[in-house]
Amino acid sequence: MSCACPPRRDFLQTVAAAAGVAIAAGSSAAAAAKPEEHAGHALASPAGRAAAIDTHAHLWPTEYLDELERLGDKSTAIARNMRATDSEADLAHRLANMDAAGVRTQLLSPTPQVPQMGDPADAAKVARMINDVYAGLIRKYPGRFLAYGAVPLPHVDEAIREARRSITELGFKGVAINTLTATRISVADPAFLPFYEEMNRLGAIVYIHPTGCAANSSMMKDFRLEWVVGAPIEDSLAALHLLKADIPHKFPNIRFHVAHLGGALAFMMQRIEDNFTDWKAFPRSPWAELRKFWFDTANFHVPALLCMDQTFSSDRLLLGSDFPYFQDEKYTRAVSYVQKSGLSPDKVRAILSGNAAKLLGLGAKHG
Repeated sequence: MSCACPPRRDFLQTVAAAAGVAIAAGSSAAAAAKPEEHAGHALASPAGRAAAIDTHAHLWPTEYLDELERLGDKSTAIARNMRATDSEADLAHRLANMDAAGVRTQLLSPTPQVPQMGDPADAAKVARMINDVYAGLIRKYPGRFLAYGAVPLPHVDEAIREARRSITELGFKGVAINTLTATRISVADPAFLPFYEEMNRLGAIVYIHPTGCAANSSMMKDFRLEWVVGAPIEDSLAALHLLKADIPHKFPNIRFHVAHLGGALAFMMQRIEDNFTDWKAFPRSPWAELRKFWFDTANFHVPALLCMDQTFSSDRLLLGSDFPYFQDEKYTRAVSYVQKSGLSPDKVRAILSGNAAKLLGLGAKHG
């Protein structure tokens, strides 16, 4: 089962072809950069004193992607040749991007490249592999990295064990799961209820990221729109699936983090709420339930950001870049578009670091 799509592969090839020039220039610029100002909001210096927390960033060692392919995953091409491995060169490039943008910390996640194929034991082994890599990076680069762990869903028992290890032993902040597991199983599938019960007991963050399968819709797949609009549509649908199954209410200690500003949820919120008040399409108010969620800002369109602020409040918004799919100038844009949004200085600071520090239980230095 594969979710790889030609448009994103074409994009990756373009990025990789330009890497030799753009990355070298970006690294040099980062080393020499001075603090910048955007709409009155200071961009921290690149000398290790940056305060922003990027909650949507990916990292995949080549060996890990090879193991996923061994399990039967045919979608790893979108994660290769992106300067997103754990090699010294790729890490230096990543840190240079972070410093240039004023990002102190990246919260790493493996989605959508997670071990969801193969037998339970093999999938669990590969989940442990990537989680141990993340733990090693957190130790090696203090303050620069945090992580959401991989779990081998749909193998529920193994997913519970690895989530528990990631959070209680490795110190991770939560786990990352796909909108569809193995390209077909909803986040709200009843088989996952024991998993959510354990995440609730742990008070974990559950980060939800699209698969790139266009929600298995021929309207998107047939026109190769899997990543163009399919990804944020998956974000929206996954959140609504959770609400339809009443999972946030049943498991109130779980903090749900949804990628890409939650897709189109804010834009459609009145329509969604009306379907509850007029036709009882949900067990309880979706607006009230979604106000308990967290959403990262990997969208980069100011009007969409303002819509989220007005619909759900900026205190639920977290800086997100979608690294490595946006690098160099576009990585910096992930920060600067928030700074240039016209939101108040207090709201900008909260989005760039304060909200994440609160969600992740970090010290005041990140606020």
